[in-house]
Amino acid sequence: MAPISYVYYFIIISPCDRIKKIVEFFKILLDKIIPLSKINLYSKPHISLMKFSSTDDDEQVIRKVKDALSSSQNFEVELNGSDIFQHGDLSTTLFLKISNPTPIEALYQLLLTADLAPVYRKKITPHLTIARTIPNDIFAGRVDLSKFDYYDSFLCKHITILKQAPGESYRELATIPLRDYFI
Repeated sequence: MAPISYVYYFIIISPCDRIKKIVEFFKILLDKIIPLSKINLYSKPHISLMKFSSTDDDEQVIRKVKDALSSSQNFEVELNGSDIFQHGDLSTTLFLKISNPTPIEALYQLLLTADLAPVYRKKITPHLTIARTIPNDIFAGRVDLSKFDYYDSFLCKHITILKQAPGESYRELATIPLRDYFI
């Protein structure tokens, strides 16, 4: 009998290309102020929804996510300046705030019903990360948050499922469309 293979799946919201370019610009700007790791500098802009490990069964994961989100409609994501998360005395995460987190929190709650065994089961704080886990001794006093304030919005029309096999980088597995919202 072959051993069971486990992989990581990551469910995200991808912003539109315009906003991805702005976040990529902010990463470059921040790297000129403080040195960023390659992961921070080159990670693709996204809003995290859920990460979980599972047996390597893409079809089942895609079906569960589609079923959980089948009634979800697209919605506007409003970006509202920058802020930081302090991770104790160790590190800081710089991110763009989301002024209307409720639709994103609702997606997360629906995903919790999908029996996906998330790595964490907690209330999420929706945000769009610029750079994460920057050591406090490098970040403190050197970064002017106002240089990263950005106000814009984009229509969330789908969520994306990424997959990471052992020893590999994440790759896009599927895009799950949300239903059109009609007024």
